[in-house]
Amino acid sequence: MKTFRPALWDGSDPSYSPCTSTTGGFVYWKAPLRYRKAGYAVTIVKLGPTGDDHATKARELTREMVRWFDGANVKLKPNTWAHLIARYKSDDVSPFRDVKANTRQDYLDRLSYWEPVIGHLLVSDMSFVEAKRIVRGMQDKGRSPHFIKSKFTMLRILAGYGVAVQMPGARDVREILRELKLKSPRPRTASPTEAQIEAVIAAADAAGDHAFALGLLIQWRLTLRAIDVRGDWFALQDGEDRSGIVRGKRRWGDGLTWDMIDRDITTLTKTPSKTEESMPEALVFDLTLVPAVRERLLQMENRVGPVIVDRHGMPYDRFAWSDLFRKHRTTAGVPDSVWMMDTRAGAINDAKNKGADPLSLQRQANHADFKTTQRYLRERSDGANNVLRLRAEH
Repeated sequence: MKTFRPALWDGSDPSYSPCTSTTGGFVYWKAPLRYRKAGYAVTIVKLGPTGDDHATKARELTREMVRWFDGANVKLKPNTWAHLIARYKSDDVSPFRDVKANTRQDYLDRLSYWEPVIGHLLVSDMSFVEAKRIVRGMQDKGRSPHFIKSKFTMLRILAGYGVAVQMPGARDVREILRELKLKSPRPRTASPTEAQIEAVIAAADAAGDHAFALGLLIQWRLTLRAIDVRGDWFALQDGEDRSGIVRGKRRWGDGLTWDMIDRDITTLTKTPSKTEESMPEALVFDLTLVPAVRERLLQMENRVGPVIVDRHGMPYDRFAWSDLFRKHRTTAGVPDSVWMMDTRAGAINDAKNKGADPLSLQRQANHADFKTTQRYLRERSDGANNVLRLRAEH
């Protein structure tokens, strides 16, 4: 059975190009025989000439194929982890149906990790010793505390649902996982500077990735999360409405669309996806205050649908977006310690260093309270040294 490296999902190897081969000077992506026999419709895709970077597109096509295959109806042995995962994803009463679309996609990615690892095992076979063995295996492979904890958090959620549906062994597993002490990831301390972000944007422009350059600029200037700019592709549930932008079994959403921008390109109105239920009031951004963003938007002719699209006219997924950040970060000479997810923290710190008051920072970040905003602030040393200067002056 064809197996794929973890880089397919976590982007740890930007050069990983699964299911590809070269013929006559062109690179082709081809679905493996197993998936073609199962009925997968996309069998071969011409990616382009050799020498170009096709790894991102190859991973995207492969992820689409794997997600389709995982969603196909297969016979499952009762009371196994695979059976519990299938029930969690498909039961009408499952809490999985109530989580937000972007959270649901994150859960699906974590579930796809567990299925090949423990799917064949009975839930009741999970012991404390087995759980520790899995943790040590992750550690031996160099997995981060964040990676390990996020995967086991998903396992705890699964076990909880197993208890709810009275699956044999689930209650014991839930108690076992409660006793499993996992190392918490250290808070991030890195955040990009304005110069570093500008360098990445310049590298993207030089490579012809103008949509990515614009998207990153919007993230930085408006302090928006990546998902609220480029959006993401979310799995459709059985029977769910298929309106909107749909590709296969996924619908695009949460990103910027042209109907959020007025005709004169002077305002952008956006409700951040993460807080749309707890803080439903939309943020109205004055684009005349960010001329670098406005000038790029004014140059765009096709003002219908998603604002940020790839060279094929389709919205990006989060994997491709992160791949592009890593690629252009390397070209720009920005340290690997700076991640895409740090962009928002960098923007908040940049605003703080330029004199923004705490209430303005909180409102710009769309946080319910300043304590949340403080988690994004990285300049603890600056604060400590400021106290030293103040004390030295008196």
